[in-house]
Amino acid sequence: MNNVSQFNSKETIQAKACEWIAAIDRGLSAEESAALQEWMAANPSHQKVLFEMARLWDDMSVMHALQGLVTYQPHKTPRRVNKWLAAAAVIAVSVTGALSWNMLPAIQPTEAVASVTQESATEVGEQKTVLLADGSKVFLNTDTQIRVNFYPGFRQIELLKGEAHFDVAHDPARPFTVFAGENAVTAVGTAFNMEFTRDNAFELVVTEGKVRVSQQSVSDSTTTAERNRAPLPIELEGVMVFAGEQALVKESVSARTALTQSEIAQSLAWQDGQIVFTGQQLNKALDEISRYTQVKFVIDDDRIIDTRIAGYFRVGDINGLLAALENSFDIQSYQDAEQNIHLHRADSSI
Repeated sequence: MNNVSQFNSKETIQAKACEWIAAIDRGLSAEESAALQEWMAANPSHQKVLFEMARLWDDMSVMHALQGLVTYQPHKTPRRVNKWLAAAAVIAVSVTGALSWNMLPAIQPTEAVASVTQESATEVGEQKTVLLADGSKVFLNTDTQIRVNFYPGFRQIELLKGEAHFDVAHDPARPFTVFAGENAVTAVGTAFNMEFTRDNAFELVVTEGKVRVSQQSVSDSTTTAERNRAPLPIELEGVMVFAGEQALVKESVSARTALTQSEIAQSLAWQDGQIVFTGQQLNKALDEISRYTQVKFVIDDDRIIDTRIAGYFRVGDINGLLAALENSFDIQSYQDAEQNIHLHRADSSI
């Protein structure tokens, strides 16, 4: 396959290990079991990497099956996992939208109101980095829109749709607040990722520092006094979320989840034009891939819905994706008159 990228030795082993994990999950044939034993015997590190990859799979049955197949038993789980440990190279394809830099014009707020409101957006498949006037950086993912207002008392961003990562310039006198739906995330100097999901909910991942989540929305009737008031310390309002934590926010904050370094890297992989899967069902994986393209996928064969996908994909090359599905999972496809892509098992009568 021409568009499979070249990897170094360690990445090649990780890629092959993830292919074996996917095969174990669906069930090995006698020939595949023999081939797996041969592959493990070829290099002492193969079994070790195989177990490391299995720990990142989201189904413990794989780990149990693996323990019955191989002799390597790790003494303990590594405390840190390489950034791309979960990233088996099923396929690597070109990024549809090249990353670009945009500088918003400098904002000089008056004593009354902000003098300028700026907006920035990306199209489907496009990614962009926006440098704000205060030195903060906003990384916009596909199909994302933000609106920026700077006031004397605080910095205000509205995430209107999509996903963005905020790297906030430190300014204790003017906290940085991102409004999304009916909630807001406030930081003084930190970094965090926000993704709209549905029904005005968003997923929050804090990568540095801490933020406060509160229930409030942008109002055009906000008074001049409110815009210029000295903000309260972020610890005194709302729910605190700290670096390395993830939460789903919709009116209230869901239980916070601690993330590993590898999981944080996976959640931010889109900044490198990549999507990382570690055992997601096919339909959920296709939903994520569809965020980056106008192409629509249709699953015609119910037997493939539960197919588990692992690996990292570069967004945009649908042909490469379809080749990977056919080569690794025996899933074939065809395109209809409306350019929708239909997927089914190779032995289907469709």
